[in-house]
Amino acid sequence: ELAAPTNDINTTAALALLTSVAYFYAGLSKKGFGYFKRYIQPIPLLLPINIIEDFTKPLSLSFRLFGNVLADELTISVLTSLVPLVVPLPIMVLGIFAGSVQALIFSTLAAAYIAEALE
Repeated sequence: ELAAPTNDINTTAALALLTSVAYFYAGLSKKGFGYFKRYIQPIPLLLPINIIEDFTKPLSLSFRLFGNVLADELTISVLTSLVPLVVPLPIMVLGIFAGSVQALIFSTLAAAYIAEALE
């Protein structure tokens, strides 16, 4: 059976970590170590929240992509076992559409995070 590569949490986590590396690289290459000033703005009290934010961005990206693709795969497998001939075909087409939308969302959010680092 051919499964989506993002049906594995390790793949989505790796994609999200690559996005984080690109995010930090873009910020550091443009601003140098002055990039880290954003962690204490507007007040230094927000430092822990800003650090937590940088860990939750890749987590949310990976869990969103993994959860939606896994749900599609499970729906197709259940429908295939219940009604094996015609019913799963429209769901498979819908799965291709949903996967395309998820790729678009992942790319858009990654671009937004990188653009935010460049501001």
